[in-house]
Amino acid sequence: MLPAIFFLAGLPVAFLLDRAIEELSDASWSANGGLPDEDSVLPWQRGAWPARVRHGVALLAPALMAVAATRFDAPQAVAVSVLVVGLLACTGTDLIRFRVPNVITYPGTALALVAALVMPGGDPVAGLAAALFGGGAFFVMAVITRGGIGLGDVKLAGLIGAGLGLPGAYQALVLGVMAGGLVIFVLFVGRVVTRRQGVPYAPFLALAAIAVALLNGTSFAPL
Repeated sequence: MLPAIFFLAGLPVAFLLDRAIEELSDASWSANGGLPDEDSVLPWQRGAWPARVRHGVALLAPALMAVAATRFDAPQAVAVSVLVVGLLACTGTDLIRFRVPNVITYPGTALALVAALVMPGGDPVAGLAAALFGGGAFFVMAVITRGGIGLGDVKLAGLIGAGLGLPGAYQALVLGVMAGGLVIFVLFVGRVVTRRQGVPYAPFLALAAIAVALLNGTSFAPL
C-alpha cells in the first residue's frame, strides 16, 4: 500500500520537478548572456530535445519514490524521496544547460546533515566526513582537469557525501565516475559529440547516488 501512495504522490512531484528543471535551465543561459556558441551545444540540447529530456527525468520521480517506500519506513522514505528528487533536478539541469544549481546543492547538503542528526539511526559524523571527502576529492579533480570537472560537480559531490555518508558516497562517486567515463568515451567514438564539446558529468554522479541510496541506505536512513 505504501509504495502505491508514494507513486501517486510522485505524480504532482514530477510535474513540479519538470517545471523546476525548465526554470533553472532557462535561467542559467539567461544569466550567462544568452545561448552559447552553436558548436558547444550538444545534440540533446537542441530543438524539442530539452523538453523531452526534462519530461523523461521528471517522470522517474514517481517510480523511484515508490521504490523508496519499499525499502524504508514512511518517514525515512519521505526523506530519501526528497534527496532523490533533488538529485533528479541536478540531472535534468546539467543535461540541458550544463548547470548544477546552488539552490539545490547548498540547502540539500544542509538538510541531509540535519536529517542525519535528528532521524533515528542517522550518522551525522559519517555524513559530514563524506561531504568533505566527496567535495574535496572533486575539487582536486577540478583543479587537475582545469575545468573538465566543474565546480557544480564539486558541490554535487558534497551533497552526495552528506546524503549517503561513508562508504555509500565513495561507492556512488566511483560508480558515477566509471559510468561517466565509459558513456562519454562511447559518445566520442560514435561521433555523437566532439572533443570541442563538454559533456555533463552530474547525471552520472546523481543517478549512481540514487541507486546506492535505494540499495544500501543513506546517512539519515540506514538499511
